[in-house]
Amino acid sequence: MSTFTNSYKAPAASFPENVHLDTAEADYDYNFMFEPKTLQSDRVVLRPFLPSRDAQHLLSGIQANPELVEYVGCGVWQTLNEVCVWAEQARRHPGELRYSVYSAPLDRLDAPVEDYVFAGTMSMIESSYDNMMSEIGWIFILTPFQASLSALPPGLALSLTIQRTHVLSNACGLLMHRILDSVEQGGLGLRRCQWKANSLNKKSGAAAERLGFVHEGIIKAWIVVPEGKPSAHVGRPGRLEKCGQRDTWMAGITWYDWEDKTRAHVDQLMARRK
Repeated sequence: MSTFTNSYKAPAASFPENVHLDTAEADYDYNFMFEPKTLQSDRVVLRPFLPSRDAQHLLSGIQANPELVEYVGCGVWQTLNEVCVWAEQARRHPGELRYSVYSAPLDRLDAPVEDYVFAGTMSMIESSYDNMMSEIGWIFILTPFQASLSALPPGLALSLTIQRTHVLSNACGLLMHRILDSVEQGGLGLRRCQWKANSLNKKSGAAAERLGFVHEGIIKAWIVVPEGKPSAHVGRPGRLEKCGQRDTWMAGITWYDWEDKTRAHVDQLMARRK
């Protein structure tokens, strides 16, 4: 009988308490396979997520709106340390880059950039240099945000966003341009931008299609979700049997569809004033 050597051990992730919470922007290494850039439209600015600047804003928003994490793989954060770990998990993965979304206040859409306020986060994930693709994910958009979170009275709840505000269309549009525009146009010149969602999350799918993503199908039993999270199927008996199984709604935009029609469609959405 043959014998095989196999020394594999599951890696144990270790995170210092409040990792990088006090790290200045100049010292924070984003560790991303592509160049991190600040992205800006006339309504929204996307800044690479910086824990020292953004973690408290995000924690406050998620605690006020637990609905925001209903379909994602985390619970409602209770501490800054949990937010820092979430950011650090992405930072250690060269294919991921978290972004913070800053918006003109809804009552002053012509406000200067220095008056923009924290409106949420989104990320580039599943990025591949070799396969020339990336995905938009981890979308948390807060509203209303007429004042910065730090200026809001303690306990003031922020409501879950409607997927039709200027924030979502502008923020996603900026990432779509970043991913699919040619290098000459200031983009990365990738060939595919994709969007995945829990098949039960109808709002996410509708938002993607409104932005021009083409539904490509349902991938069955794609992800094991944490216990208690919405899932299409119960867990299989045995390991993690209390954790359900998520079917994943998949959509994408190819570079040729982007150049043919989707880029113009996204620009129209970003330019809307009503």
